[in-house]
Amino acid sequence: MGFARLAILCMAALANRTHAEVPPAPTEAAGRILEPAALRATVFGTSPTEMAALPSAVPLLELNVAMPWALPVPDVFWFDRKLRAWLSAQPRPAPLAIVIAGTGGDGNTRKLAVLRAALYGAGYHVLTIPSPTFPGFIVSTSSTGVAGDLLQDGRDLYAAMQQLLAHFPRVVQVTDISVLGYSLGGANAAVVKSIDTVERKLHIHRAVMINPPVSLFASVARLDSLFASGIGNGDAAIERLYRRLYAQLASVYRASDRAELDEDFLLSAAPIVLRTDADLAAAIALSFRVDLVNMFFAGDLYAGTGVVVDPKRPPRVGDSLEETARILRNMSFDDYFARVFAPYYTAHRPDATHDSLIAENRLEVIGEQLRGDGDYYAQTNKDDLILDRNELAWLKDTLGSRIAVYDRGGHVGNLGERRQIADMLAMLAGTWHAGVP
Repeated sequence: MGFARLAILCMAALANRTHAEVPPAPTEAAGRILEPAALRATVFGTSPTEMAALPSAVPLLELNVAMPWALPVPDVFWFDRKLRAWLSAQPRPAPLAIVIAGTGGDGNTRKLAVLRAALYGAGYHVLTIPSPTFPGFIVSTSSTGVAGDLLQDGRDLYAAMQQLLAHFPRVVQVTDISVLGYSLGGANAAVVKSIDTVERKLHIHRAVMINPPVSLFASVARLDSLFASGIGNGDAAIERLYRRLYAQLASVYRASDRAELDEDFLLSAAPIVLRTDADLAAAIALSFRVDLVNMFFAGDLYAGTGVVVDPKRPPRVGDSLEETARILRNMSFDDYFARVFAPYYTAHRPDATHDSLIAENRLEVIGEQLRGDGDYYAQTNKDDLILDRNELAWLKDTLGSRIAVYDRGGHVGNLGERRQIADMLAMLAGTWHAGVP
């Protein structure tokens, strides 16, 4: 059983148990009432009638590249020794857009497919790559095995991009390079460009952040709070949710041809089983928890912190991970930070403290570049679930006229809309101006 599918064990183990009711989930996170429209936009995404026109077919080449610095691969991760990315190449010289997935996403998510089609249709070569929090990236590419550090993940992404470009087919001619990403991938894209400004190995031109977090830890704390308020803590509360709702999703998963259980699958399957705003909030919270399960498992193993994996007896191919999955589904990001992330980074960075690690995982660490370099852009929504009012104000103040703030869309829920795609393409071209349709 590959650990990228670890969280499905939480569902499958409960799929045949007796149904039990759970109280409706309040749509509230960290003291902030979540608007029903934002929840629905986040889960259901852009309606077909509002989608931008996209090409019906886009060429796609899978790249599998071994990274020279890769850490030794534990036996249980044998299937992820190489980084998988996807290239859509134009038949002529063209600019390259490198697109980074959001938290836990691989390099070929449905959201990436929308962006890929829009960019390819606009004349770009397109390279889509996983999030540094995706299991396959952690195993094949991370230099630490402990994902979630904005600057460290940025350095790993930057090095991986160079390796991937070196493995492009010779006929692919790149005239310019820009980076973009959605959700955490947006923040990753901005950090990668800031690194390149110093190192100048890729000469990245522009960066576009789509629904980025401002503080990584504040954003995930909101999602943890949503999980606790909408689902509850402890085995009993979580089992009630699985029995009531996600056992059905497990059945959908088993009947599908999807190889991964990820946010795209959970939220695209949502219309089959979700009925109330409380259900929508639970789905959003659980999709994040699925990603966290995988990050936690990998980080604990690589860091040797011993939270769920005995460092002296690591799991091997064929070992059951069901008990591990059961334990991890109760773990919040606070647990990951306190028991894996902080112990690892304070041990490897002489001056690091818990407070400094939190401060370094805010976009303010590259605030000077964001403010002073006119080639950074952003798109976000007034009702984005991962931002509070002060963080949105910071983005607007820092980027000035280089940010588009839409009235609705929740978190990445308007990706693919005609206006969002048109603005994104204008930003990449350097022709976008605030307030101009």
